[in-house]
Amino acid sequence: MLACAILISGCPKKDATPTDTTAPGESQVQSVQTPEGPVKKSSLHVRPDVPENGDVVVLMTGDMHSLVDKNFSFGGVYEIRYQMELKGDTVLLVDDGDAIQGAPLGFDTKGEAVIDLMNELGYDVAIPGVHEFHYGMDRFFELVNRANFEYISCNFVKDGQLVLKPYVIKEACGKKIAFVGVTTPRVLTQMPAEYFHGPDGSTAYGFMQDSTGDIIVRAVQNSIDKARSEGADYVIVMGHFGKSTAAAPWVYSTITTKIRGCDVYFDGYSHDVAADEYQDADGNKRMRVSAGSGLRGLGWVRFSAKDGAVTAGVHSWQNNEFTPIEVFDIENPMSKRIDEAMKEFAAGKSGNG
Repeated sequence: MLACAILISGCPKKDATPTDTTAPGESQVQSVQTPEGPVKKSSLHVRPDVPENGDVVVLMTGDMHSLVDKNFSFGGVYEIRYQMELKGDTVLLVDDGDAIQGAPLGFDTKGEAVIDLMNELGYDVAIPGVHEFHYGMDRFFELVNRANFEYISCNFVKDGQLVLKPYVIKEACGKKIAFVGVTTPRVLTQMPAEYFHGPDGSTAYGFMQDSTGDIIVRAVQNSIDKARSEGADYVIVMGHFGKSTAAAPWVYSTITTKIRGCDVYFDGYSHDVAADEYQDADGNKRMRVSAGSGLRGLGWVRFSAKDGAVTAGVHSWQNNEFTPIEVFDIENPMSKRIDEAMKEFAAGKSGNG
């Protein structure tokens, strides 16, 4: 089990009213509202009836690639959250992208089964990675509408308008925690170009791509600043950018070293299980947290009620044969649901075969 931690200072709380955001120098944009989706799966998560201790913990999955029954598994994520809540913690759950593609459960249902299980696990926030667009733009919006949780991205635009909210603020135990989403422009080269075209065949969707990455950095910073002005005590940037030098300037270090006011950076698309220090634009030490892939890692951030400090790190379970649920002979509502879902999926494949 790998765990790393760093102390980071917080920020005074202010009153908040949500607004949209854009990068300085860019045209003012308004978030595009999507229509109501289908009936959604309700969450299996019920917080145990114990007093809150005031601490808020954010758990992060990323690059799970629809492997909901492997490594930690959704059953393991459920159990970790539940055990924290038994101790009085209040827990939020977020995903850092590339959740719905990569294994047959995702491919064969075009992401639907994964979104339904994420609903049942009780996610709060997610960002689109590269493979949220794997099944085309129409399907992307269908799945966004199917989700009980919010998808956010401060640099995903259509004809100059933000498609999703750039950030959201969640309140827990009197703390306001902002999540800012940012998605790599590599989506445009990793997915078929026609996915991003409008009715006339021209490119309609984009990710504020430029040769330097500066436009995206400004969009992230603007979102942080607006979230702070709206009362956010803490800010987590959820980035699906990765670290491949071949993708420069679209790597996480382009963002982390140039922004200020971010307490922790969640990193997707890198696929490493890591918790690394970096210095932000003000020279402050912060933490980049990456959860690996296929639920091999589970990132975490703890906001302390005692002194406002932040600790952050990642837990690791790299066992492809057995989940912690199986090793420790644990059964909970989510582990049972995953077993049912995988049996239903296998039966459906067999029936179609």
